[in-house]
Amino acid sequence: MQQGFPITITADSQFSSSLKPLLAQLEMWLNFQALKADWYSNEDFILSFYFILVRSLAEKAEHLRSASADTQVKNEKGEESAADALAKRWVVEPGYAYQNDSSKLTTTAFIAVDDLVQGGVGIEQGIKARLIAVANAVGQQHCLIALSE
Repeated sequence: MQQGFPITITADSQFSSSLKPLLAQLEMWLNFQALKADWYSNEDFILSFYFILVRSLAEKAEHLRSASADTQVKNEKGEESAADALAKRWVVEPGYAYQNDSSKLTTTAFIAVDDLVQGGVGIEQGIKARLIAVANAVGQQHCLIALSE
């Protein structure tokens, strides 16, 4: 049985399919960085990342807010439920946002690219920096060696 990589990178449906070779290259590169840093040595403890390239975080802001609103359930004491707490675990930084579920060792992240295009930054290098930032933030929580660019 063949399994996919623990780190996957896709693009929002608004992007052209011509981006697929770059996504595959970035996915292989990031998985190799994790392999070099020994992130896969314990088969029972492998972090999974699902990265989604988006034009901007602003277009996903409604998704983040609605996820929070959809799960707002309060008990009779007026306290927020665990589902609401989960929805609020989105970490938002300039250029990316991610949600980590430590119990399942999974992370979902949005990586924005419009500001990289407008800023004249090397787009591939900018995307790599954001991928690494998310992976290292989550990896640090699990005492893993930091990935390098």
